[in-house]
Amino acid sequence: MPISIITRSYRTSELKELVFYLKKNDEVEKEIIAVCNRKDYDLDGITLILEDSNRFKARITGIKNAQFDKVLLLDSDQIPEDGLLGELEKVSEDMVIIPEKSLYKSFTSRCLDDWRIRNENLAKQEVSPYLPVVPRLYKKELVKNAIGQLPEAVYNIISHEDSVLYYATFKISQNIKFSKKYIYNRDPDFFTLMRKAFHYGKSSKSLKHLDLPSDISYLLYRLDRNSLNIKKLGFGMGYMVQIPRAFAYEFGRIL
Repeated sequence: MPISIITRSYRTSELKELVFYLKKNDEVEKEIIAVCNRKDYDLDGITLILEDSNRFKARITGIKNAQFDKVLLLDSDQIPEDGLLGELEKVSEDMVIIPEKSLYKSFTSRCLDDWRIRNENLAKQEVSPYLPVVPRLYKKELVKNAIGQLPEAVYNIISHEDSVLYYATFKISQNIKFSKKYIYNRDPDFFTLMRKAFHYGKSSKSLKHLDLPSDISYLLYRLDRNSLNIKKLGFGMGYMVQIPRAFAYEFGRIL
C-alpha cells in the first residue's frame, strides 16, 4: 500500500539529505510532502507547501494534503532504516510506533539512546500517550478525524505536539503496534540540545494564554513529569542529559 511521507522544516535546504534518501529508496510507492516556511533550495520530485506556521500546524497541513491511506511523519533530522518502509507497507494497524536510534556515537547521542531504549521498553509494557514515545505511522482518515476533534488553540503548542496528536488519535482507536525497523536521528551536540530546551521553556510560557482543554493541559504536565521518572525508568546514562535539559527548560520559563 502506498505511503504519504510528511516532513517539515523552516528552510527547504534542511531537507536535502532526507529527501535524497527517500527519492532513491524504491521499497514502496510513495509521495513526499514537505511543509516549510522558506524556500532556499530546490527540492525536485516532492510536493512542497510553503506556509508561515509552527511545527504543529505544519504537521497538520501535511496530513490534510496527504494522498494515500497511510501517513508517515518524519522530521528533517531523521532517516528511516533500510527496510522500514517495506515493513510499514504491510501493517494493518491504525498506528505504528517506530523505535529511534542515533546515527552518531557522541556522548549526547549515547545518553539519548539510553533514554529512548528505557522509554520504549516501558511503552511496550504499558502503551500510553502519557509516555514520550509516539507513533510515526497513522491511517490517514483516523488521524484526520482526531485532528478534527482538537480545538484550534492546540495548534499553537510547540513542544510535545506529536504526543498531542497521538493522544487525540489514541482516544478513538487503540489499535497500535511497534515496528521492528528503526528511525535514525541526527542528534545535536550537548550545547545545541540545551539551547533547544531553553527555547522550548521560554516558549512554553505562551501556554498560559492558550485556552487549552484540561485534558490536554494534563497531558503536557504528565509528559514533563515522566521525563524524569526514575521509579519507572530506572536510573541510567540518559539522566546525564535529561537533568541539565530540565534545568535549561525551567530557566527558559523563568526568563
